[in-house]
Order: sequence, then C-alpha cells, then structure tokens
Amino acid sequence: MLDNTIDTVLFDMDGTLLFHEPDSFEVINAYCTGIGQPITAEAEHECRRAQHEYFVDPTIQSQLGGFSPDEFWHHFNRYLLQAVGVEGDLDHHATQVTAQYADIELTYQCPEPGCRTLIQLRSRGYKLGLVTNRSNVDHLYELLDEMGLRSHFDMTLASGEVGVAKPDPGLLTAALERIDSDAQHCIYIGDNYWADVVGARGAGITPVLLDPHHIFPEADCLLLERIDDLLQWLPERSI
Repeated sequence: MLDNTIDTVLFDMDGTLLFHEPDSFEVINAYCTGIGQPITAEAEHECRRAQHEYFVDPTIQSQLGGFSPDEFWHHFNRYLLQAVGVEGDLDHHATQVTAQYADIELTYQCPEPGCRTLIQLRSRGYKLGLVTNRSNVDHLYELLDEMGLRSHFDMTLASGEVGVAKPDPGLLTAALERIDSDAQHCIYIGDNYWADVVGARGAGITPVLLDPHHIFPEADCLLLERIDDLLQWLPERSI
C-alpha cells in the first residue's frame, strides 16, 4: 500500500481518465458479429491486450510515423482482427472495419469517477499531473480545454513535447522536473502495464495499474479496479 510521503499523483490520459465512444473493441466486436464470427470471452481478452500491445511494440512504432490516418486505422484494425482470430482475408476485413470509422464520430468523455477523483485529490492537497504518449500536442490541449480537464492539473506533458514516449522513462522524468517533485514521493496511474508500469518504474516512480477488465493478470504492482478507489489510499495531506 502507499505510504504517507506521497505528495504528487501523475495520471495517464487515454484509457485511464479519458475514454472515447465507441471503443475500438466495440467496433471490432460489432463487425465480427455481423460476419458470423462472434468474439468469445477469451478472444475479447486477447483483443484488449492487443490494443495495449500495439502502442508499445517497437516494430509497429517505427512504422507509424510514415502512415496516413487511413493507413494507421487499417493497420491497427488488422492487428486487432488477427488478435481475435478472425478467419478469411484479414486485409479485406480490415478495410471493411476501417470504412466504418468514416461514418463514426468519436466522442470523448471523462467519466464521473475520474473527474471526482481529480477534484478530491486537489482538495486534499496533492499536486496533480497528466502525462500522455500523445504526439499531437495542439490537438491534446484543444481536447483538454473542450473537456474542461486542463484546470485540474498543475502540469500536463505529452510525448510530442519532449520526443520520447512511455515506456521510455525520460517522459516521466521530464514530468517530475516540470511539476517539481521527487520520484519517491510520486505515483503514476495508467492502464497499460507495458507502457505505464514499466515506464514509471524506470523513472523510480511507484506505478499503479488501472485494470478493470483484468487484462494483465501477471501484473506485479498496485492494482485498481476503479479509478476512484484511489481516494481510499490517499488521505488528506498535512501541509
């Protein structure tokens, strides 16, 4: 459990505080059902792991910079379709799934438990930071302002600002410098074991994994089922 010296809480963004609808898995699931290949519970688990794996795989990351938006979605959807074991021409299926995104407007939200957690932690005297692997910095801050989230944080940092991304510990090390905190007094909450837990540990920060779907049964760190369970671990600070 956490000790009473914690004074700084850093958060991942996507999948931790911010969610988009429909979720990528929901789109894949609907497509597979429509072609008569419904996804099993085991395949769902593999798909959700694949969603996380995609964004930390070094080979994939080396390719993404050269992709157009359509090429990215095709590649990403093909990866997920392969993970759930869809039979047939994967390129054809990926093209069909990607075409559906042209008719979908993604909507973003910070669910009430997440917003309440941020408000409560600030009122209890903790410094709060947001650290994300997003590379498009302008779009990130536009989104945070639209959502009314930016004011909750003492510091926000995107990988696009410093040129490194989790699990490289350099991103979180830079965040500590910006928020003027020490690693031993900080925790980092994220939903991707391979990016968030590994990255936090590399920077000397205590990691906390948000894993409501039990995607990472091998996780060897503090676990949260719900983001607002964090409020039970972090009491009012004596300042």
